[in-house]
Amino acid sequence: MLKVTNMSATYGDVQVLWNVSFEVNQGELVALVGANGAGKTTILNTISGLVRRTEGKIEFLGQSLDRIPPHRVAELGIAHVPEGRRLFPEMTVRENLEMGSLAPAAKAKRQETLEWVFQLFPILKERQRQEAGTLSGGQQQMLAIGRGLMARPKLLMLDEPSLGLAPVLVDHIFEVIQEVNKEGLTVLLVEQNVMHALNLCSRAYVLENGRIVLHGSGKELLNKQHVKEAYLGL
Repeated sequence: MLKVTNMSATYGDVQVLWNVSFEVNQGELVALVGANGAGKTTILNTISGLVRRTEGKIEFLGQSLDRIPPHRVAELGIAHVPEGRRLFPEMTVRENLEMGSLAPAAKAKRQETLEWVFQLFPILKERQRQEAGTLSGGQQQMLAIGRGLMARPKLLMLDEPSLGLAPVLVDHIFEVIQEVNKEGLTVLLVEQNVMHALNLCSRAYVLENGRIVLHGSGKELLNKQHVKEAYLGL
């Protein structure tokens, strides 16, 4: 579904990614893990067209994403749930969700998708008339994921969905991610919580200093000595 080949990217004169290559197959849950500053968010931003790569190529369903603006990337079926949620704080929960379904195909199924999101996150249904900025951190993260789902994406990209959440909420968020993946949605997950991510994913790539240094199944990587020492404290 998604194929990234020898991708490099910079912020100004600072190179952040170096010849990154990976792929995501339809129906998979693939994780990109690594320390803060490794370049994980930059990978998602580059796929979305928010950062321009300097080398390499990105293909989605066989189509090159070269020079395609971010709104067209979204229309092709890639939904990006960014780090930090990026909600519209003075809009209601429902209005935020509706903003995720502005593309014609998603808009046509808005009510159906809204009911699905409310099933996944019942608290959002209860708070649908509440301003998003007044929600708790965990509820805001649920809303951000729900807004991404409202786009009816083919690929859902999640950037640090567990960041800053209490452990019980982290468990709930990961349960929902696993559920939507089991229902057939392909997921690309960026996550600092390496243990959670590797236990959840089909496959994973370990990113260090802008380069992929390891890849394999979640179970394989959990047993790698480098991963144990560097990320799991074992």
